[in-house]
Amino acid sequence: MVRMTRVLLAGSIAIAAATAPATGGYAQTAHQAQEPWRHYEGLTALEIPFANGPVSMEHVPQVWLKLNGARPRWFGMDTGSTGIVTSAEHFTPGPRDVAQGPGRLVYNSSGRILNGEHYLTDVVIQRDAHTPVATARVQVLRVTHITCLEHARDCRPEQNPRNVGFMGVGFDRDSAQGTAISEPKNPFVSLTSLASGQPVSSVRQGYVVTRHGVHLGMTPDLTRHMAFVKLTPKAHPPGVPDWNGAPLTISVDGREGRGTMLMDTGINYMFLSPPAGTRLERGHAAPEGTRVDLYMPDRQRPQPAHYYLTVGRRGNPLHPEKVEVVKDAGVFVNTGRMFLQGFDYLYDAAGGYVGYGWNGRVSHEYGGVSPGVSVAR
Repeated sequence: MVRMTRVLLAGSIAIAAATAPATGGYAQTAHQAQEPWRHYEGLTALEIPFANGPVSMEHVPQVWLKLNGARPRWFGMDTGSTGIVTSAEHFTPGPRDVAQGPGRLVYNSSGRILNGEHYLTDVVIQRDAHTPVATARVQVLRVTHITCLEHARDCRPEQNPRNVGFMGVGFDRDSAQGTAISEPKNPFVSLTSLASGQPVSSVRQGYVVTRHGVHLGMTPDLTRHMAFVKLTPKAHPPGVPDWNGAPLTISVDGREGRGTMLMDTGINYMFLSPPAGTRLERGHAAPEGTRVDLYMPDRQRPQPAHYYLTVGRRGNPLHPEKVEVVKDAGVFVNTGRMFLQGFDYLYDAAGGYVGYGWNGRVSHEYGGVSPGVSVAR
């Protein structure tokens, strides 16, 4: 496992950044290196409220999409996967669509495998049933049948399924979901036009997710309150931005380890692969009273971003439905969507950052943020 150390971008690092080559048409200044939100000055963001209301334990947040040959409909918005899956009644390929052969997408949390045909197509992202916001051109999986992993948690095989509509907008998910990095799959970072007529370049590739909705692109007002964590790049084809998973340090009942985390709006529970030496039993739920502390990216003073929970103590709004201990190798945490009760969450696909902003709804006894930037190494 690669050891990760937080480095504040100050002093000599900031000076190096000030003289670095231009990125995206401008040279990075030391001030921008210390305050990444300054990269977003002069840009705009497109606000899209969740179609089914604020994030809650009971439902996956949903966003309106329109695919070729069908009316607009709600699609579950999932930061824990990448790519759109749809049943046949919600997508009829047309002349501009490009057939790309068979494909599949694996959802590890449930154990479902969605199988079908890949198409490159235009997807209209909408604010509601009637108001388009932007168009993206991405690869979509038109699902013909569903199969299950051997030890699936929640899966039923099905032929010609109906009412499939899920949109994955996460990153670093291809190996986990059995897909390859090839065509763009994430509509939120693959915009080709804006309904307003403004240039696509006015919206930075990325998004901010809050409890109430998602903003495509970033602005200073949306991000000043955030702790930014620099991601490490992955090799990928041109035009398909992707980054390695967000670094994390976790402490379970005082046993600490370093790994990665995933903020997953697709599930309401947490699952984790714990550090060595804990009393947790893999394959079972964590027992009541287990203390879980999460530090993004690691333990520092001031602490960039952190929160904690004690399993079974439901007074904490960040507490997931349950905490499941998995058998995965290495240290890993999937926070589930209850994370958004206390945090805003940023993914900057262009610059390679995640960001965490404390939204003020939850007491600081359960967590907090120190705005700034960190680098994991």
